[in-house]
Amino acid sequence: MFPPKSSLNPVERKRKTERLSLTMMMMITTQNAFWILLIFSISMASASTIPSLGGPGIGTNYGRYSSNLGAPEIGINYGRYGSNLPPPEALPSLVTSLSIKHVKTFDMDPRITTSFANTGISLSLCIPNDKIPILSTNLSEADSIIRTFILPYHKTTIITSISVGNEVSLLPQFTPHLVSAVVNFHRAIKRYRLHKKIKVTTTHSLAILSRRFPPSTARFHNSIGESVLKPLVRFLQRTKSPLMVNVYPYLAYKQSFPSIPLDFALFQPVNGSKRRMYRDPYSGVAYTNLFDIMMDSVDSAVKALGLPKIPVVVSEIGWPSSGDPGEVAASLEN
Repeated sequence: MFPPKSSLNPVERKRKTERLSLTMMMMITTQNAFWILLIFSISMASASTIPSLGGPGIGTNYGRYSSNLGAPEIGINYGRYGSNLPPPEALPSLVTSLSIKHVKTFDMDPRITTSFANTGISLSLCIPNDKIPILSTNLSEADSIIRTFILPYHKTTIITSISVGNEVSLLPQFTPHLVSAVVNFHRAIKRYRLHKKIKVTTTHSLAILSRRFPPSTARFHNSIGESVLKPLVRFLQRTKSPLMVNVYPYLAYKQSFPSIPLDFALFQPVNGSKRRMYRDPYSGVAYTNLFDIMMDSVDSAVKALGLPKIPVVVSEIGWPSSGDPGEVAASLEN
């Protein structure tokens, strides 16, 4: 047993690690243009039904939920900060060479959307955070965005989702407007009869959790639980849209170092085939990796609001390949 420290709760920001590339993508760029994007939609019920394990054993397997976003798959995030980034026009061939079928962006650049036309690769686009206040009250602004950035491209480029903002749930200048902005944009999409093809959601960091250990006791921050996340999750359930969450086991590992063992964060056995195990003292569920704990924390927080389970898309996940001396375990090998 190794109870994680309470220091896992601070607001998660990628800070110095944002400029670092994920190990899998090192052959492509030395900057943080790409982080692995796990686009499998997770059935949040699965981990809570895993029988308790008596000791080191096999890893847990999540049930997978097939939504309108498509079959479970792995994709990449295409960031725009870095000094060694491929131009949008070069992305399709690069992504195809990696057998990647989905790309998530942080904007709605027409050059990116156009470059993926007729490729079979799907896109998740993002509306900039500063548009949220006006979208919350102005349907014409939503209509303008759709006519400019979606209608000219959706027949040739597969657009599966739109994230209204990125990690804004705890930003006071945006939080009061978030739910209305998401709902209004969905209304505008529905007017064009694209709501079944293009899902409208928003992306969260795990900083929305005020408590996450043990996972069965996880809760959203009081400031946003009832007022923001409860109506938002209800909307997502009603429209059959996923809850998007950025999950970084590295940040949880770093913030609790050395309380959480590295092998537990990296899905690795302690020796041979044996795996370290953490058992939730309240639910009795046994975990053999940090990722599963983080995902079940989201599940528990949703349940604590009195809401049914919702499909979750892991919209960002990654591990830095290098960093400053304080970036523990940031290495190409890890």
